[in-house]
Amino acid sequence: MDVDTLVLEVERLLQRRLGTLERLVLHESWCRRSYAEIAQSSSYATEYIKQVGSKLWSELSAVLGESVSKKSLRLILTPDRLLQTHQLQTVGVAKQAATAGQTLPNGLGQPRNTLLPPGDLTAATRRFPSGPLSLESPLYVERLPQETNAFNELSYPGCLLRIKGPRRMGKSSLLNRLLAHSRRQGYHTVTLNFQEVDREIFDHLDRFLRWLCANASQQLGLPSKVDALWDEEMGSKVNCKLYFERYLLQEISSPLVLGIDELNRIFGYGSIVQDFLPMLRVWHERSKDSEIWQKLRLILVHATDLYVPLNLNQSPFNVGLPIKLAPFTLEQLTTLAYRYGVDSLLQDRASWHSFYQLINGHPYLAGLAFYTLQQGQRSLDQIVSTAATTEGIYNQHLQRCLAMLKSDPSIATSYHQVVTQRSGTVLDAIASYKLDSLGLIRFDQTLVKPSCELYRLYFSRQLDALERQ
Repeated sequence: MDVDTLVLEVERLLQRRLGTLERLVLHESWCRRSYAEIAQSSSYATEYIKQVGSKLWSELSAVLGESVSKKSLRLILTPDRLLQTHQLQTVGVAKQAATAGQTLPNGLGQPRNTLLPPGDLTAATRRFPSGPLSLESPLYVERLPQETNAFNELSYPGCLLRIKGPRRMGKSSLLNRLLAHSRRQGYHTVTLNFQEVDREIFDHLDRFLRWLCANASQQLGLPSKVDALWDEEMGSKVNCKLYFERYLLQEISSPLVLGIDELNRIFGYGSIVQDFLPMLRVWHERSKDSEIWQKLRLILVHATDLYVPLNLNQSPFNVGLPIKLAPFTLEQLTTLAYRYGVDSLLQDRASWHSFYQLINGHPYLAGLAFYTLQQGQRSLDQIVSTAATTEGIYNQHLQRCLAMLKSDPSIATSYHQVVTQRSGTVLDAIASYKLDSLGLIRFDQTLVKPSCELYRLYFSRQLDALERQ
């Protein structure tokens, strides 16, 4: 049994979601790592890790009716034993419902909707997939151990986190959770989303940095002193640095986590990017020997790599902890199916694997399919067979992507090359950057390929027609 399935089965047994640290302890214990090794990789004390493990084993022991320990995990948590225990739980629920004169929901005998209170799960699955998932959403699937490493990194003075992933891969959802975690630790947080910034602000570095300082002041509940503290003789970057160093960081007693979402928005503004990114690198480097700058922890979120040349010693993209959000694995996709309560589709392995190959684990495409299945609107075979057509559930999403390609004919031509070359192709840096920022491609060493088979099927036909016009 793989580890992701194990976590899911334990959550079903306990009828609750495991915490991040509980998941880590279960994950690493299953992989036969010692408490000391888990503590070393997670930055928690060994004794605390033991306490988390002991509590989890005790809870499992109570459910299973026999002693569970770190050493006996693999002996006791076998697929047959887990299935048997779940069936007994189902019978118990059925008896309770019968005694109370209640009607059981359809499919009670199947492992669905048991991880959370039915009301919470039902409300989440009835909401059309759009935008970041709320902090309370049961549909959020953690990526371990990456997310654990990210949470741990925030405890280090002056840290820098870099979260990278294509569009709709879960970057903003993870950022929101990191910021919420920071607030629970008593840290201050400031969130800047560069998609919200007027284009005119990006035209001038001085105006952009003034906006940054004023925005940070407002979110920290401090009066803006930009006009009073800005010295035109000092230059924009020095003024911004001093504003944080002598005002914002001085006024707060606990660390400040600055999260910048959609950082890639500035990549098209050469005059900004050549100054702003090195400035962030300098701020991070200053934390090594400056107590005041150790208060600042940076989280940079971007969809693609920078295509503008930047000195390696000035770039913030080769320092700090990188977190790359890849498409869901088959196990993570299975977890999401359980969360939506559509796990019965897993019984048809051929259809399930066809679906996975179609979307290549893309979280948004998966969520839209599971939402449709949960609503009873279509079968999985219908979703797969119509996926790349105007009758498919992805039509609106695909049309939006097509409209963006049509707005830049040179990029449309480049993508036509990508979707028609089965073995992959080579693109120039700017074309790769733009297509990557749209989430339409993936990289296989030096070759560029479509992100998923759905995109190949749809765009090969659409761009063929466009080329013939």
